[in-house]
Parts: sequence; C-alpha cells; structure tokens
Amino acid sequence: MRDGNGVDERTDTVDRISELPDPIILHILSFLRCPKDVTRTSVLSKKWRSTWASFLSFDFDQKSFTTPGGVQQAEFKRSVESSLSTRIAPLAWIQKFGLHITSFGPKLARHIDNWLCAAITKNVKELEISVERKRRRRYIVPRIVLAAGSLTSLKLYGCKLDNFKDIRLPNLQHLSMKKMHINNNIIQSFVHGCPMIEDLRLVYCEGLEGLNISTLVKLNRVEIHQCHGLERVEIEAANLETLWCCGTKFQLCNVILNCSKNLRSLTLKDTGMTDELFQVQINKFPVLEKLVLMGCDALEMLTILSKNLKKLVLLRCEKLREANVDAPNLQTFEYTGDKTCSFSFTAPKLQEAKLYFESSRKGVSKTHIDGQSKNLQKFLLALNRSKSLKLVVRHKKDMLISEDLEAIELPPDRDLKLEIIHPATKLEDLVDILLRKTHPETISVVSPSDSQFLKRLNDKMMNRQENPTCCRYYSRKCWRHYLKDVKSGDSSTSARRWRSSPSTLYKTTAFKLEWSRWPEG
Repeated sequence: MRDGNGVDERTDTVDRISELPDPIILHILSFLRCPKDVTRTSVLSKKWRSTWASFLSFDFDQKSFTTPGGVQQAEFKRSVESSLSTRIAPLAWIQKFGLHITSFGPKLARHIDNWLCAAITKNVKELEISVERKRRRRYIVPRIVLAAGSLTSLKLYGCKLDNFKDIRLPNLQHLSMKKMHINNNIIQSFVHGCPMIEDLRLVYCEGLEGLNISTLVKLNRVEIHQCHGLERVEIEAANLETLWCCGTKFQLCNVILNCSKNLRSLTLKDTGMTDELFQVQINKFPVLEKLVLMGCDALEMLTILSKNLKKLVLLRCEKLREANVDAPNLQTFEYTGDKTCSFSFTAPKLQEAKLYFESSRKGVSKTHIDGQSKNLQKFLLALNRSKSLKLVVRHKKDMLISEDLEAIELPPDRDLKLEIIHPATKLEDLVDILLRKTHPETISVVSPSDSQFLKRLNDKMMNRQENPTCCRYYSRKCWRHYLKDVKSGDSSTSARRWRSSPSTLYKTTAFKLEWSRWPEG
C-alpha cells in the first residue's frame, strides 16, 4: 500500500527483536548499568526475557565435575573463577548466584568466601549456598553474607552460622534453611535483622525447641518440615496466607496460630492433633481454601464446615474412622488410607476426588469391611447429584471406567484406587496419564450405548499408529509406543467381575491389552 507520494506504508510484522542472536542480546545488555533498565527489557519478547534471566543468573554445581576418580576440585575452581572474571566482573549487578558443593574441605572454604564476596560486591539479589557436610565439617557462612543489603532471597543448605549476632538484611524477603543446626537465638536474629521477610522455610533442621514469630508484619508463607526437637510453633502474623507444618513421626509439636484470619492454605502433619484440638484450630481460619492433613494419627472423627474450602486432602491418618464435610464450594477431595473410614459429604461443586485405599488394619473383620464397602457405595451415590461425575477404579492390573456412579457396585477388595472426575474431556486426559504410569491388562468401560467417550477411547485404542510419531522429540515415550495389541468386546470375565448394573441403558465394554516391555525408570 502506498500513500499519495508513492511511499510504501506496509507494516512489517516480523518480530526482529526475537530474531537477534543471543550474543548480540547479551552485548546490548552489558551496556545497561541500571537493574531496572535491564528488567524492563524483558517485555520485548519471550526470547529476550529468557536471555536476560540467564545473563544475570549464575549457578555452579560441583557435581558436574565428578568423575569415577572423584571430584575434580581444580577444574571446578577454574570454572568458577573464570566466570567471575569474564562474565560477572563486567556487570553492575547480578540476579542470582548459587554454589552447590558436594565435596567440602577446609582448603575450599577460603575460595568459597572469596566467590561469595565477589557476588555480593555485584549487589546480588538471590543467593543460594548448598554445602554437603563431610563428617563434622560444616561451611561457616561469612559475616559479609549476613550483612548484604541487596539480598532479597537467601537459601542456606548444610551450612553453619557462627556470626549471627548482627544480621542485617533489610531487603530480604525469602529465607530458607535446610539441614542446619539452628536455635532460637539464630531465628530471633533473622527476625530482628530482616523485617521484610515474606517467606520463611525451615527443612530438616535440628536444635530448635520452639519457634516464636510475632513481629514480621509482611510474613505471608511459613514452611516447617520435620525439624527434629521442635516442640512448639507459635506464629502471630496478620498477613499469613500459607502454612506448612510437618512434624517428625515420633514427636509431638504444638502449633498455635494467632491473628491469622487471612490463612488460605494449611498443611499439617501432627501425630498429636486430636479431634478437639483440630476443631479449635480450624475455626480460626474463616477464609481457608486448601486443607491438607497427613499423618495426623490421633484424629478419629473429622468435622469440617466451611463455605470457602476448595481442596481437602487426607493422607494416611491411621485412626480416622469418620469424615463429615459440609463445604458448598469444595472442588477437589483426596484420600489415602484405610477403607474402613466412612465419608459424609455435602459438596455440590465437587469436580474431582481421588480415593486410594490401602491394606486394612489388622484385626478388622471381613464383615466390617463389607459393611464399609456399602457405606462407600452410598458415599459415591451421594456425590452423583450433578449426574456428570465419572468414576475410574484401579485394582491390581484391572482398570474400570464408569460414566455413571450408579452403574457399578464396588468390589470388597481392600487395595483399590478410585478417581472421580467431572467433564468427559478430562476423563480422556486422565486415561492418558494413567496409561503413562501403569500398563493394565484390562480396561473395562461401563457406559450408555451412545457414549461419545467410549467411541473416542475405542478409536484411540484400535486405530493407533503402528509407529507413532507423538513422542519424536522425547527420550521417554508415552504408552502408545509400548501397546502391542488390543482386543475389544462387550463382555469378558474381567468385566463381569465388577458386577455392572443390570439396567439395559448401560453396557460393559472390555479392552484386553498386551504390552511390550517398558524401559526401567
């Protein structure tokens, strides 16, 4: 298109910025001395964004220099120091600096100190120091790290803190400590010296008997995973939204939360959590959307009344006998444990449920288990109000898919995996996921005679390519590459064992599958 003067006014739609080679992009970035200017370039294109992120992030892993003869210490040192002099030295600042040491000794400590000092002089934002201890030797975090004003994230794994009395990290937002010996004095030094902390994580730490936090006004997320010796956790944080508190198996931990009315996600592993203590805690969180209880072995009867809860997960709570849930907005429910637990649900918006039943407790009679199977059947029917839920049942090497929860009667077996999902399109996705993980001998489908899902599944099974090209660029192939043969029919021994409904509206179609050997791993 030309204007009146004959000038071409066509718009060039080619994204020439994305076409620039990485070396040119990095050369351009090297002239930008202001961190904000570098960050602003991320809006130019996806490629530009990923390039500048790699340009400013540096991770050094000693594991990469391991040979059958051991760690090549000299080569690792040369690699780090070469990067410091050629890649990092010209920069005004760096986003991330990570050191992962797998073979630590006193001679290496001095080099680590120097490397960290070089990163901090470049106003590093995110610092990660991971040092696997050798015997009783631990790397001592230098004082310069604990006074780095530029740091927004600090992750320490396997290190030792000797110089913690004067911690000053005014911009620190994320603090993570793993496999370290810490005490209350160390925690309080971080609390007082890092007022902007939003995310605090303690994983497999020891030496801490009690955790008391009340002055971090921006604290949004806390994760505590199996810290040996920890007996009491008390948190007062008005803005706390996510809490993980997973105690050790043989130790009780008293968790007290105050002024946490904004808590939306709670994950607890507490062997001492009784029915009464749970009710006291759960009533404090009116906007809770996600609740995960795992290994809460003292719980026997669970009652949850919540209008905001969207996801509920119960994992291996050994004594749990009964769960009563009234949650009008619940969308996802997951349970792993004994089949003798009975459920009562009011959840009209439920879209997905996973029920994984493991071997029953010793001493439970078969009559009792059969009775619980009937209760489970009632529970499934109670969920069927929307008439659109689908059921997937896995048992040993058999899989059954029912398009109506009323169409089958569950077998009394103890080891069952049930998955209930909502729309048919998700059901097809689920079949793909299941066949990637397992290779059942039979898949039985209980469906109406005009089922579209059955037709699509039949087409997927029977009309698959002999040499599929779906995973051309993946080293681990999907199930289509290992399925040798499929036989289909309206009745079979494996299908009849599920005792499908006698209703003439439904039929059972069985697929018998033959697989080639799957690769290990």
